[in-house]
Amino acid sequence: MRIIISFILCCFWAINISYANDTSNQTLTKQRILFQQAQKALKTHQLTRFKVLLEQLADYPLQPYLQYQFLQHRLNHLPDEPIANFLSEYPDTFFATRLRSRWLDKLARKKKWQLFLDHYQAPQSITKQCLRLQALLNTGQKEQAMAETVPLWLVPRSQNKACDPAFSSWQKQGLLTDELRWQRINLALQENQFSLAKFLAKPMDNTTEVTAWINRWQKMHHNPLSLLKQLPGKSLPSKGANLFQDLPITREIILHGIERLAKKSTDKAYDNWLRIQSAYQFSEQDKLYIQRTIANRAALRREDRTLEFFGDIPAEPWRVRAALWQQDWPAVKRAILSLNITEQQSSRWQYWLGRSQVELGNSANANIIFQSIFLQRDYYAFLAADKLGRPYQMNHNPIVYEEIELTEFSQRPAVARLKEFYVLDIQLDGRRQAYELKQKLSPRDLQLLAILTHQWNWHHQTIALLGKAQYWDALNLRFPIVYDTAILKAGKKNGLNPSWLFGIARQESAFNPQARSHVGATGLMQLMPKTGKLIARLINKPMKKTSELLNPNRNIQLGSAYLRRMYDKNQQNPVLATASYNAGPHRVAQWLPEHELPADIWLENIPFNETRKYTRSVLSYAAIFDYQRKQKIIPLFDRMPAVQAKTP
Repeated sequence: MRIIISFILCCFWAINISYANDTSNQTLTKQRILFQQAQKALKTHQLTRFKVLLEQLADYPLQPYLQYQFLQHRLNHLPDEPIANFLSEYPDTFFATRLRSRWLDKLARKKKWQLFLDHYQAPQSITKQCLRLQALLNTGQKEQAMAETVPLWLVPRSQNKACDPAFSSWQKQGLLTDELRWQRINLALQENQFSLAKFLAKPMDNTTEVTAWINRWQKMHHNPLSLLKQLPGKSLPSKGANLFQDLPITREIILHGIERLAKKSTDKAYDNWLRIQSAYQFSEQDKLYIQRTIANRAALRREDRTLEFFGDIPAEPWRVRAALWQQDWPAVKRAILSLNITEQQSSRWQYWLGRSQVELGNSANANIIFQSIFLQRDYYAFLAADKLGRPYQMNHNPIVYEEIELTEFSQRPAVARLKEFYVLDIQLDGRRQAYELKQKLSPRDLQLLAILTHQWNWHHQTIALLGKAQYWDALNLRFPIVYDTAILKAGKKNGLNPSWLFGIARQESAFNPQARSHVGATGLMQLMPKTGKLIARLINKPMKKTSELLNPNRNIQLGSAYLRRMYDKNQQNPVLATASYNAGPHRVAQWLPEHELPADIWLENIPFNETRKYTRSVLSYAAIFDYQRKQKIIPLFDRMPAVQAKTP
C-alpha cells in the first residue's frame, strides 16, 4: 500500500512540475513578445506605451535592461537622481557599468565634480582617470590629485588631453622634475616616439644636450649598421664625444642598434656586437639579452649559425628548436636539460627529451620518459603514445551535478538575463553579459553555466566558460559533435577526414557561426570574404553576398573546399595544410626545409607562435573528435608524414 501511495505521490509531483514548467514557458513566451513590443515603442518614441509595457514586465529578467535603454538614450536630458537610483539598484550589471561610464562623461562636462567622485568606480579608462584628477583638483583634494598624477604622466605615448589640467597644475607646483621628464623621454624612445621625446626635452635645463641624444637614438634606429660600424672595438679613445662616451644612454642606444640590425642580419649584428661589447661596460644582463635576441632571431629564420649564437644560454626554448632543426641530438638534450625544472617537466620538452634519447640509442630511457607523459591528453602525449604503441588516454570526466542545483542556478537574475539575450538573439549585449559572468562566477558556477549554455546550443560560450573555469575534461561539452551532417557531407565531397574538419572548425571559431575576427575572417571556419568568393567560383557555386559565410552549411562547404586546396598545394600533407589554413600558403612555402624533415620537428619550428599552437591543437583535436564520434582513432603519426624539401 505504501508503495502504491508513494508511486501516486511521485506521479502527482511529476505532473505538478511538468505543469509548472509549461506555465513558466508560456509566461516567458508572452513576456518576450511584450519585451519586443516595448523595445519598438521606445525606438518610435511611444513613451506612454513603453511605460505601460515596462510595468507589465516587472518580473521579466530583461526589465532592468529596458530601463537602461530608456536612460542611456535620454541621459543628457534627465536629472541626475533617476540615473543614480538605477546605478544603486543594479550595481553589478554590465549595462549599469556602461551607463555609469556615459554619465561620468556628462558630469564632467557639467563640472559636477563631487557627484563625479561619488559615483566613480575603478577600473576606468585613461580618459576617466584623467577626469578624476580634474575632479579631485576642483573639490580641493589637490594633494590626492598630485599623488595620482605621476603614473598617468609616465607613459611612452602622448597622454589623453583630459589629463592636461592636472599636468599643468602638477607642473606649477614644481613637481615635474627633469628626472621625471627624462624617465618619460626614455619610455618614449623605447617605443620609437621621437617627436614626443623631443617635445618633452624642450623645457629641460640641458635641452640641447638631451635633444642631441634623442637625435642619435633616432639615427641609430633608422640606420643601425652605419652607426655601429663607426664605433670602436676593444677600447674607447681617451677623448671622444657622442657615442664614443661610455654612458648609460650610449649603451642603451647601442643595444637598440644591435637589436634593430638583428632584424635584418643576424650575422652582421653578432659580428658587430663581438667587436663593440668589450669597449663598453655592458652588464652581464645586457650581454645575455643581446645574445638571446640575436640567437632567437636566427632560430626563427632557421639559420645555420643559430646554435653558435646561442652558445650555452640556459632556459631558452628556441635553443632546443634550433638544435632540432639541425637534428643535433646531443645539443637537443643539453638544451632541454638547461631549461628551468618546471618548463623541463612539461609534456612538450619531455617528449623531445625522449626523442633525443631514441636518436642517441637510449631506447630504454626514451620509453621511460614517454611513459611519464602518455597518460595525458595533449599533442605531445599523443605523440608519446604513438612511440610506445599505446592507445590515447582521453580522460573524459563529465561534470556531475544535481538537477535541482542546476535549476536553482538557472534562476539567478544574471543567468536568466543571459538566457533571454541568447533566445532573443541580442548578440552584442549577450556577449557582454556572458563576459561579465565569466569574470565574477566561481569555478563551480562557471561549470553549471557551461552546462546550461550547452543545453541552449550556445557552444562557443560553453567552451569559453570551461576555459575560464579551467575544467578541461568534460569532452562532451568542450568537443561537441555539432554541424555533423554538413561536415560529413563536406568531408566526403572533398576527400577529407571529418574529424580534421571538426578540429579546424573547433580551433577557428569554437563552433560560433557568427564569429568575426579583427581582420574580417567570418563564420564557423573563419574564411576571409575574398577567399570565400574565390573558392565559391572554383567549385562553380558563386557567392552572391558575403553574409553567406554566416550560414554554417555554406561556410563548411567553402571552408572544406579551401582546406582541400591547401592540402593539394602542400604535398598533400595535413600538417602543412593545417599551418597554411592559418598562416597562408605563401608563408608555409617559405618555411619549408632544404632537406626532408620529420613533421614533428618541422611543426616545432614554425616561426609564428600562433600558427605553431594552432597546428598542434588541430591535430590533437582531430584525435579527440575521432573519440567523440566513436570512430577508430587515427594516430597523429599517420596524420604527419615527413615534410619534403622545398623545390628549387
